[in-house]
Amino acid sequence: MDNIIPNLITNYKPKKFGKEYVNINGSSQYPMFISTALGIKPSFDDWVDVKHYKKFVKMCKNYNLFVDPDVIFQKPKSNKNALIGGNTLTTTYAIGKKYNPKIKNGKVHVFISKSKKTLLEAKKFGWYPVATKSRCINKPFIDHLRFGKKLGFPSCCINFFKKYNNWNIYSHPFETFKKTPKNNQKITGSYLCNNFLMDNTFFLIHHLPCSYRCKKTMNYAKSVEENIKKVEPDFIKKTKQLLKKPLLVFSERNFIIFDGKLSNNSLKYTNYQYLTNPGRPEETIGFFNSIKNGNKIEFKYNKLLIKKNDKITSLITKKNTWFMINFE
Repeated sequence: MDNIIPNLITNYKPKKFGKEYVNINGSSQYPMFISTALGIKPSFDDWVDVKHYKKFVKMCKNYNLFVDPDVIFQKPKSNKNALIGGNTLTTTYAIGKKYNPKIKNGKVHVFISKSKKTLLEAKKFGWYPVATKSRCINKPFIDHLRFGKKLGFPSCCINFFKKYNNWNIYSHPFETFKKTPKNNQKITGSYLCNNFLMDNTFFLIHHLPCSYRCKKTMNYAKSVEENIKKVEPDFIKKTKQLLKKPLLVFSERNFIIFDGKLSNNSLKYTNYQYLTNPGRPEETIGFFNSIKNGNKIEFKYNKLLIKKNDKITSLITKKNTWFMINFE
């Protein structure tokens, strides 16, 4: 029988703080809940199963948090390409229904904050594009920028988002990578600016930084780290370990995380996990099995070389926007 390699990223069960949140909603957004409950983050948005919505509101009240519902998201039956405007969708594809407590199927999009005023302002700008009948209802770009401010994102990163968050033209992570300063001809990010694991439990920030060494992002993430460490130190220990692992990045929310060592565009590895963007399945790579069967990858000229014990087993044409990165 083949050896089964365990996933690097798993769920997290809090020892003390926020256990009720994870029991209701899982741990994928746990650091957003805890940083808002601790007063570090002004607000965040989440999705809660309609069956658990009342329980969720009651739980948040115990943490002095206000909750307000947006629309109910339901799974679509058709492919997004059948929608008018479906090609503009990036991370979310769902049918939107006006919130009604009588609806028994779907997830409520909610906004959470310690301040009622901040909560209502976040809700005003934080809505997502949804499908209704055969059309996608798209969001004005200015609302993304306004929502970023209400979520507490640094102004420099919001401005960078404004310039490069066009998925049809740019790879936003690659633009961030290019802006990251070099040290001894190498680009090494700070783990405090590593946003790749957002929505996968072990992260400190939930925005794409303008650089993987953005000072404002680092200051904010350090505050998140230090405050969570006071109430849930095991979470920070695990999070730092994962945020310092090297990555092979294909596009936003489409990358492989490795147990391994990256040096001079060559990465030796013993374990790995591929995370893909559920909203853009068309970007999923078709050669992951080749990486599973190797133990080393390299960039050489315009190729991705996959090796097993230094013998080339696969040769992939590399896109210009693919990159590998270390974090420290």
